[in-house]
Amino acid sequence: MDETLIKDDRPHVLSFNEIKQAAERIEGGIIHTPLCEAKISKYMDYNIYLKCENLQYSGSCAERGIRNAMLAYGVAGSERGIIVPSHGNMALGAAYQGSTLGVPVTVVLPERTPPAHAQRCSELGADVVLCGDSLDDAITYAKKVHRDSRQIYMESDDPLVMAGLGTLGLEIITQLPEADAVIVPVGSGGLLASVLIACKKLKCSCLVYGAECSKVPKMMKALQAGYPVPVNVVPNLSEGLNTSIVGVNAFATLKGRLDRMLLVDEVYIARAMISMLERERLVADGAGVCAIAAVMQGLAPELRGKRAVCIVSGGNIDSGRLSRTIQRGLGSSGRLMRFAVAVPDHRSGLEHLAKVISDQNAVLKSLVTEQMWVHSDVTTTWANVVVETTNEDHATNFKEKVRDVYPSARFAVADLDEKHKISVR
Repeated sequence: MDETLIKDDRPHVLSFNEIKQAAERIEGGIIHTPLCEAKISKYMDYNIYLKCENLQYSGSCAERGIRNAMLAYGVAGSERGIIVPSHGNMALGAAYQGSTLGVPVTVVLPERTPPAHAQRCSELGADVVLCGDSLDDAITYAKKVHRDSRQIYMESDDPLVMAGLGTLGLEIITQLPEADAVIVPVGSGGLLASVLIACKKLKCSCLVYGAECSKVPKMMKALQAGYPVPVNVVPNLSEGLNTSIVGVNAFATLKGRLDRMLLVDEVYIARAMISMLERERLVADGAGVCAIAAVMQGLAPELRGKRAVCIVSGGNIDSGRLSRTIQRGLGSSGRLMRFAVAVPDHRSGLEHLAKVISDQNAVLKSLVTEQMWVHSDVTTTWANVVVETTNEDHATNFKEKVRDVYPSARFAVADLDEKHKISVR
């Protein structure tokens, strides 16, 4: 494969023919993932469909692009090997496809990467390097190794990787020709740009939106400036989308063609992950649910009543982080409530509190009493309580009842702006 395509300083604008060639090249090596109607549609004013790329072999759509690039490089890739900086999805896709195609792979991960991700890459035969605190540090290291060795540098802004990612757009329109819109999670922009090219070619009336976490609005800033600009990377739940700047090739491809860009609040990313678990019976990471989170936040009211496809781009989340995310999502939706209440310091004081909680059909998750540092009278102790409720209405009723019985009760709960609320029963 001629590497001038990759090394040319001029931005490369992806074409539909490149995506078609990629589809033929990767056939048989990736899963044609299901596109199914989301169960959450029954509780909302949207006709939502999910393109479940979290069901790929390596858990994300990244391996589409990786496989296309590896096959395009052919013998050169097998002889020289490739090096991939990543938060996890690109690394896992490269490790898996490298093991199936016989291509030596080195993945460079930030030191904060969950150990489970690094272990999985290693089990698939990749050499794992942990470097720096951020993806930018991993990229810098990988580029240095690329310059100093014969390894091929690969990232999501690589035109060959973008072409492979674009096959996702081909599948969406083939599986659902009636699609009115497609919402795509945005990292460096390669997935968004390639899906846009495919969808617009096959159905010009199809709207294509991008969705990214509001804490790291690199694509929105690029669109406002007219060119890629760096932004500060603030830790958030959609870690797989955390890049400081969008790719030049991706931006050149989508500039002037993208219909809308949506900024998603982190609280809705947590709630979307819980919704995927409870309603769809699917595990997806924070980056993967960014599109459905945008709909849950009500950022695209113009899509009500239309068929909107949300790409679930990945499902690679370690168990510890998933557990913490669930707790945060339950708290943000009012389903986990924390409060402190003064109760009489005698044998029936806590018994009465427990009965109030039980009578309101709430589930007691935690109760810790505090006596040593209380400045009220000595006959009183403070109970720090965590309970689980069914939904926001149940939480509101529970709070009112507790305050009726214990006027001094102090609640700590994440409140949402009214403009961000959406009617999900």
